[in-house]
Amino acid sequence: MRTTDDLADDLATAVEGDEIFAVYQPQVSLESGSIAAAEALCRWSHPRLGEIDPATMIEVAERSGAIHALGRRMLDEGLEALTEWREMGRDWAVAVNVSPVQFEEESFARHVADEFTRRGVPPGSLVLELTVDLQPGEERTVLPQLRMLHGTGVEISLAGYGAAAPSLEHLERLPLTEVKLPGELVRAAEGPALALLRDRVEVARAHGLRVIAEGIETLTHLDSAVQLGCDRAQGFLIRHPDSEIVFP
Repeated sequence: MRTTDDLADDLATAVEGDEIFAVYQPQVSLESGSIAAAEALCRWSHPRLGEIDPATMIEVAERSGAIHALGRRMLDEGLEALTEWREMGRDWAVAVNVSPVQFEEESFARHVADEFTRRGVPPGSLVLELTVDLQPGEERTVLPQLRMLHGTGVEISLAGYGAAAPSLEHLERLPLTEVKLPGELVRAAEGPALALLRDRVEVARAHGLRVIAEGIETLTHLDSAVQLGCDRAQGFLIRHPDSEIVFP
């Protein structure tokens, strides 16, 4: 059985090869029904162990420091996909997940800004997605770079909104463009739970933020997203993540 240290060594090598790749899950506008963006999701196909659980991969990457190289790889993959979409006349945005650990590199924000400038893609078509469990100590390293990126037009997304108390506090402190409701909350949105989540959506909307419902698996879930007043939705009902970047 391979240990976490073994996986860390494997991951450091994998980032440089073809074991790491992106799959894309589209987000559709609930108003028009058309694709507005796609989230780039990182996958690791280990030559002996098969596909590694994404949560395990990120944990190993953050603890080993490989998250920096992995993050740059995913940014490159996302921007390359964005370039191809635009060449095909697809005016979509791409969302790339980022870890607070990546912001420990003072050059992180500048690297992101330089990359989308070099590729000639509009800043508003790149979304960086953070998770809601941002710690106070991490905010000191993350906030200045987020503000710099936001100032250049990069959009900032907060995943996990509504699932924890810090969610509402982050609306005040972070330079956000959108928030994402976790699938488990949307799928459980009935009765009082629906009313509570709708209140949180209204708070986000009052801050001028776009709201995305994740984890949409059935038409009932999609109806809940509409009742909540969400702007976009993503999930298996709409499309499973796919390595192909050409969506109908």
